[in-house]
Amino acid sequence: MDAGGLNIPVWGGLVLGVLLGIVLQRSGFCARAALANAFEGKDKARLRAFLLAMAVALAGTQLLSGLGWVDLSGTPYLRASVPLVGLVIGGVVFGAGMMLAGGCPSRIMVRAAEGQGGALLTWLVFVLAIMASLEGALAPLREIASGPAMTLPARTLPALLGGVPAWTVTAGLVALIGAFLLLAPRQSEWWGWKLPLSGMLVGGLVAASWYVSIAGSSEFDTPVTSALAFVAPAQDLMRYLTMERLGFPLKFGSTAVLGVFLGALLSVVVARRFHWVMPTGAQMLRNMAGGVMMAWGGILAMGCTIGQGMAGVATLSVSSFIAVASMVLGAWMAHRVLAMATRANPAASV
Repeated sequence: MDAGGLNIPVWGGLVLGVLLGIVLQRSGFCARAALANAFEGKDKARLRAFLLAMAVALAGTQLLSGLGWVDLSGTPYLRASVPLVGLVIGGVVFGAGMMLAGGCPSRIMVRAAEGQGGALLTWLVFVLAIMASLEGALAPLREIASGPAMTLPARTLPALLGGVPAWTVTAGLVALIGAFLLLAPRQSEWWGWKLPLSGMLVGGLVAASWYVSIAGSSEFDTPVTSALAFVAPAQDLMRYLTMERLGFPLKFGSTAVLGVFLGALLSVVVARRFHWVMPTGAQMLRNMAGGVMMAWGGILAMGCTIGQGMAGVATLSVSSFIAVASMVLGAWMAHRVLAMATRANPAASV
């Protein structure tokens, strides 16, 4: 993993994270906003940006795999058996938590870098709740909800379709997304340059992260192929910061998460847009509850909107498609509840 003493995955993760943080902050790229606008029948420009990112990540990842540059077989998204019940429950809870928290984990980090105190506290609660979900007070409930591991009919979508070549499935999915993008109304914000560019950049960074995570490895190494994600890596970063003296290693995912915050902060400072604000007490409690739900649900769902929604889907993992569908369902349910609460009390908004 080292090249002249340089740990390429660790430093590469930091660089990718910084770039992603800048893109997310400058563009306002956000899964929560994309879904909320779609649920409300508004302009689906943000949803198109997210889907474009998925398509680019998918095509790029499959290209790297086809060239033999990355081996996806050992990734957690392609396990032979998964806790299917927990995957669905976790996805629903994560999606609902995302709506309550005011954004997915990556968006929360960007908002914290912009000076939103509520987002900073929500992120800290999110990280602590991840640890509690794995080995603390929330772990027993997670284990119950997880249920038994089940063997899926197939690990990947191509295998599920009877052994269709991966590139055929990839081309089909990219074509479907492309058609949806081209059908955007003329007055849509989509026809500007910011959202399409952000989608291409985010997807490209996710695809590149697979290669960076193992860059510099030799035949004697046993590298873990991974990609950008924000659930488990957030815990790894916290453990490193608090347990470095005990020898807890700094990993690719940890530096990528740190890089996102630093990149967003750099973008904010350069643009002189840092403004410290705090939400109302009710909003703060709602956001923090959402952070706990995203943590607990993200552990069960084995990822977030970028981890499962882009990196996982890019492997054509059947379980990733199930997790993402569950997240969308949970987000829709929470959005309906929040909409009803807002109508009953206009002052109550996330």
